[in-house]
Amino acid sequence: MPRMQSIRIGTRGSALALAQAQLAKQALETAHPGLHVALTIINTAGDRRTDIPLHEVNAATGTGDKGVFIAAIEEELAAGRIDCAVHSLKDMPGVLDERFSLAAVLPREEQADVLVLRSGAAGAPLTIATGSVRRSRLVQSCFPGARVVPLRGNVATRLRKLAEHPEWSGTLLARAGLNRLGYDRRWIELQGEKYQVIELPLREFPPALGQGAIALETRRGDAAEPLVAAVNHAPTMRCVCCERRFLALLQADCSVPVGGSACETPGGGLELSVCYYPEGSDEPLRLSASGNEPESVAQAVYARLQEALSARVAGAEVGR
Repeated sequence: MPRMQSIRIGTRGSALALAQAQLAKQALETAHPGLHVALTIINTAGDRRTDIPLHEVNAATGTGDKGVFIAAIEEELAAGRIDCAVHSLKDMPGVLDERFSLAAVLPREEQADVLVLRSGAAGAPLTIATGSVRRSRLVQSCFPGARVVPLRGNVATRLRKLAEHPEWSGTLLARAGLNRLGYDRRWIELQGEKYQVIELPLREFPPALGQGAIALETRRGDAAEPLVAAVNHAPTMRCVCCERRFLALLQADCSVPVGGSACETPGGGLELSVCYYPEGSDEPLRLSASGNEPESVAQAVYARLQEALSARVAGAEVGR
């Protein structure tokens, strides 16, 4: 088969999405000198519907169980109008449509969430703006007495809205996104006011599974698949495959309050740690497992979660 001379990348149009697409473009051009890489901007349901919580967008837009930032881009991929889709991996459903392949992931950025906090707000009861179910539950656990208000939009939109609402103490963002957009690590200035950027510990405030990773998706068996696979970062792929397998077992989407991350251990193994809020409970279950294979580690954590959930149900029945 002749080598492809050009490749079309599909991406969302936000500043962060474009920054991530540029990283993918640079990686492909470095791996394949002379390759022409073009970007195509695609508007998704998640970008259009910022008036409702993220976990309600699927039902409102008819995107089924696909990620709200994914479906429109995959339509273009399936139709052959693009050759590769670039996503924030955390936005992707745990199980891909069989027509597509997760051909590569780029080296992972920092995974932590950060609290962007208004100056002087630390001593008062906090009002935290976020549209994430996971973050909302973690705020209630980690910041007792804090109030959560809804906030959706890209990074710039959320920061602008924070500045426009002096009654809000702060908002939560991914460190990876701020890094890729070039923000200062400690302070952000909004409309003449300084906001502190406070990194939240991974163990106490676990990120979304897949956070910090950039995914490159192709049609399965297409000529672009091996071309894109050449830029894959194997250590990151190993970790995110473990995280995604756990999501698939849990059948979780953005409406499920779950977070966590996998990391490679010094001995060459993997450790997956997750935090899950059972329905009707304010107390999260925190579980972990280690091993050598992403699949088996994910299955071990899932089995421990099911055991813990069963024990809670049994305890509740005894207490009646």
